[in-house]
Amino acid sequence: MIVSNAGPLIHLAKISKLKLLKELFGEVVIPYAVKEEVVEKGKEKGKADAFLIEEGIKDGWIVIVEDVEMSEIAERAGIEEAEAIAIAQARRKSCPVLLDDLAARRFAIGLELEVVGSIGVLIKSAIEHKISKEEALDALEKLAKVMWLRIDVYEGARKTIEGLK
Repeated sequence: MIVSNAGPLIHLAKISKLKLLKELFGEVVIPYAVKEEVVEKGKEKGKADAFLIEEGIKDGWIVIVEDVEMSEIAERAGIEEAEAIAIAQARRKSCPVLLDDLAARRFAIGLELEVVGSIGVLIKSAIEHKISKEEALDALEKLAKVMWLRIDVYEGARKTIEGLK
């Protein structure tokens, strides 16, 4: 099980790698606020990734949980409320949290949570042979086109994947 924020769901869906989450973690828990952001608002805008994420909800491996009030904590931490809610749920469930935003990642790490990002999902998938190194490198290239990545982060991930056996 892992709790996810919106960004990684969107990014992985856009590169056709959303199902890796099911393979790696079994169940993906999302707060209602995240569902609203990725599915409802995404469908209104005609985003294909919204329909893919909704399919995961219908199939039962993406599970929606009620939001907890986190607006004050989010504001103080300088992160989005949905990120704070995801972090709170991960803490409550004693499981990792899926985040791409640096400020949210730092906040979660400060709470001693295990944090995984979209790139980490690709690396973990290659390590566990869910995808080949070549597929992981291709997915990393696609990921760089749908989300902002610092060049050093991209290069580090590429070298990590290339170095896998």
